[in-house]
Amino acid sequence: MLRKFLTLCGKVLFRVAFAGFIVLQLVVFVLLLWGISHFLPEDNDFVTAVGFVLILTSPFLVGAGNYLIFQRMTRLQYVLAESERWLAARGKLDASDIRRRYRVRRWLIWTPALSVLLFCLFLDETWPPTSHLLHPRSGKLIGYQVPIPFRWTVIFNEPDDGRNDRSYFYLNRWGGTLRAGIDPFIGRRPSMTASSLGCSSSSSQGFEVYSTTTSPDQLIGTRTYTLAGVPLNCAEFLSKDQWTGEESHIISCLNVTRDFSCYFSGKQEDVADVYRMMQGINRTK
Repeated sequence: MLRKFLTLCGKVLFRVAFAGFIVLQLVVFVLLLWGISHFLPEDNDFVTAVGFVLILTSPFLVGAGNYLIFQRMTRLQYVLAESERWLAARGKLDASDIRRRYRVRRWLIWTPALSVLLFCLFLDETWPPTSHLLHPRSGKLIGYQVPIPFRWTVIFNEPDDGRNDRSYFYLNRWGGTLRAGIDPFIGRRPSMTASSLGCSSSSSQGFEVYSTTTSPDQLIGTRTYTLAGVPLNCAEFLSKDQWTGEESHIISCLNVTRDFSCYFSGKQEDVADVYRMMQGINRTK
């Protein structure tokens, strides 16, 4: 009994140590890329694309390598355990049941890898809800509850915790993230699109928040929303990049008490999300 317990403890410690070894490899790999980036030109699209692809594929590369190492280190133990299990199962099941269980187990082995692959292939759709789970209180600002659009990714935030004088969140919505890493290799310009949206508020005892100043090309229109009797004024502009000629929409919102503001810059198709969010804002104080 004691020998079995010590053997089990040894197996558990070995797997915990091996998991720590994998995490250490990922950290070293990221630090290595960070160190190499200081010696490479920052304005080179090819170098940027290579770095982007390496960061995305590093978990797969490290995981595959460590899987082979683990299989080789535990091969003898695995063969012995599987032979004993197989002999015991064969005495209870017929051949068809054994084959069926083998097929199910073979598919289950690939489930984690397929899940990660699907997550990365549809990163534009899977990462936003993941970020909402990681930042569940992002919309709780000082004096306001903001309904954050589900399709937007929470980049960073500082929600109201009752002690701070300022609270804010910053969102992004990307399109073509995975494709942008491949475009430079096939001679295309990176096709990733991005829109940004940020809101901030301050307590009446803290500093005031002012809207971001811009130099728009054209005023499209204005809208006014009411938050518990306090007007929230929004102005929408159409701006054109002087280098690329690409047009982007800019929305700047500020309430009359100057303790809440939002700023949007991005694609026209994301403008509707901004106005829906403004309509759903509730004042909590």
